[in-house]
Amino acid sequence: MENVRDKSIKRIIELSKKSIPLNNDVFMIFAQSKEFCEEFLRVILQDKKLRVIDNEIQKYLPSAFNKYVTIDMLCRLGDESLVNVEIQLSKEKDHARRIFEYISKIKNYLTEKGEKYKDIKDIISIYLTKEDIFKKGSTIYKVEMNIVSDIGEEVEKWEPGLKVYYVNTEGLTNETINTYLKVLTDRTTVMEEYKVTSEIKKGIYKIGGVNMSKEMMEILEDERQAGIEEGMEAGIEKGMEVGRQFGKIAFAVDMFNSKRIDLKTVAEMLNMSEEEFLGYCKK
Repeated sequence: MENVRDKSIKRIIELSKKSIPLNNDVFMIFAQSKEFCEEFLRVILQDKKLRVIDNEIQKYLPSAFNKYVTIDMLCRLGDESLVNVEIQLSKEKDHARRIFEYISKIKNYLTEKGEKYKDIKDIISIYLTKEDIFKKGSTIYKVEMNIVSDIGEEVEKWEPGLKVYYVNTEGLTNETINTYLKVLTDRTTVMEEYKVTSEIKKGIYKIGGVNMSKEMMEILEDERQAGIEEGMEAGIEKGMEVGRQFGKIAFAVDMFNSKRIDLKTVAEMLNMSEEEFLGYCKK
């Protein structure tokens, strides 16, 4: 009779046989390799001299006051700029807001206290999808921001220290990127030109995916832990919100007792009835 672990292994093996490298969980296996990250980014950013100093996957960026994010792939380059890669195979309508939120969190989390704005590291954000979400047939789209006068005149480029690229597997305008992405969109294609990616892929998919299943078990365990942390984060945020509310009430009670604010005003400020507020005063 199969135990729970054996059933899990069988399920993961079946998943590995159906998956492709661009599936988020499988891509994370590739992205653990600094050499892969370097090869991947050299192709996508079309810079053969690009160097990756260090890399992280599933980077969790906590926040005390708002929504946390988890970065799929985060790399530091030789010039100290940062690159985050987001794999999004499902349809995402609010992709622009998502990208902006992630970039903001990265800047906030990795910026040292007292650091001058001119020294804050540049961020490159790559949003990789299967579908061409803009339907123009391009392999890669670059976001450019301009300062425009009230009469529509373009004054100058706006340079906030970030670059955003949308990359997809449907576009046909960049042969180099198109060719490379073939290695990441099926379970069989390998290319000598992209040796690192191909070697990792061969190791993952050999013996019917059994090799990958061991790796995927580790990633699934990480995802389980991330789920626990997410629940803790939500609990912390809820607790902080309750704490902030009681802090407001305590401050209002103090103001009312010292006759610096009248009953009607303080009740309206807290969005509660006068009787309810007086109940807090008694407590």
